[in-house]
Amino acid sequence: MNFSKTTSYALTILNFLAHNDGQLYSAKELHEELGIPWQYLRQLLTSLSKDGFIFSIRGRNGGFRLNMKPKDITLASIVDAVEGLNVFNTCVMGFQECPFDQECAMHETWESTRDGILDVLRTTTLESLFKKS
Repeated sequence: MNFSKTTSYALTILNFLAHNDGQLYSAKELHEELGIPWQYLRQLLTSLSKDGFIFSIRGRNGGFRLNMKPKDITLASIVDAVEGLNVFNTCVMGFQECPFDQECAMHETWESTRDGILDVLRTTTLESLFKKS
């Protein structure tokens, strides 16, 4: 499974801020340091701030810093904040809803796999990711 570009960028931002806990970074500094396209970065910073992951201080000496402890941020909460967990409710075959009279042969397998992925996302924290790096 691959995360969307939006989720990957959000993880990159939060991971960077977690590694530099307490320090303020301007959007420009984050853009230069992380290489995230400017418009994408601004949208994500707004979204992550509204969802309480990061704290923003306005003004000349302002910036962004992590607002939560890395051990309290799960991958599921990040995915949910930036794109919603409903991305996992789609059909593995690509259909909006099952076009067959009965569920397709992949339905139960996908449900089981999806539930396993969601369990991993709900139990994996930002802190646990960077403890291994």
